[in-house]
Amino acid sequence: MKPTIFIYEASARAELIREICAGLEEEGVLFAVVTRNETNAETLAFNASSESLLGVGIGISGSSAAMQMKNFAVNSPIFRIDSTNLSDYRNLGTNAALAVKGGMFV
Repeated sequence: MKPTIFIYEASARAELIREICAGLEEEGVLFAVVTRNETNAETLAFNASSESLLGVGIGISGSSAAMQMKNFAVNSPIFRIDSTNLSDYRNLGTNAALAVKGGMFV
């Protein structure tokens, strides 16, 4: 399996997933979207980060999204958003990619 950021989603809005993916694509980081049963964005993000070879995961449930790194505690995401601004979700994807690449967050 290639090093990939997992995006675990549960009943997430399609346009929000699309924006997160766009942020990851712009930075050239591979990702996979997986539908899960958990409904808490933080739990989804923690599980995604734990299963990713890159140690970074994103969880999105409804309009809530979180980015987690596997060495951080459960329910302690690096970023958490619940916004009406689509660019916030793109920035979340960008920041997840930058966490992998060692860049500065936007």
